[in-house]
Amino acid sequence: MKYVKGDPIDVTCDGRTVEGVVFLASANSLSLMIGFEAIFNGHVGMMAVTMTDANHGYSIIDGTEVTIRKRMQ
Repeated sequence: MKYVKGDPIDVTCDGRTVEGVVFLASANSLSLMIGFEAIFNGHVGMMAVTMTDANHGYSIIDGTEVTIRKRMQ
C-alpha cells in the first residue's frame, strides 16, 4: 500500500480505531508520521511508524503495534 502526505487513514491500536492522517511519508511508504486525536500507549496525537506490510506497523519509539488503513473519502 502506498501512503502519501495527507492521506486520510483509520488507525487501530489496543482494540480502538480512530480517524487519522498521514503527516509525512517516505518515498517507499515504509516510514510514516501519522496524526490522530487519541492517546495510544503514551503517544499523544502522533506516532512515527515503520510499516511491516501494507496495513501493519509499529512505533519506532517503543514498538507499539498499529494497524493503518486508508479511509475512503
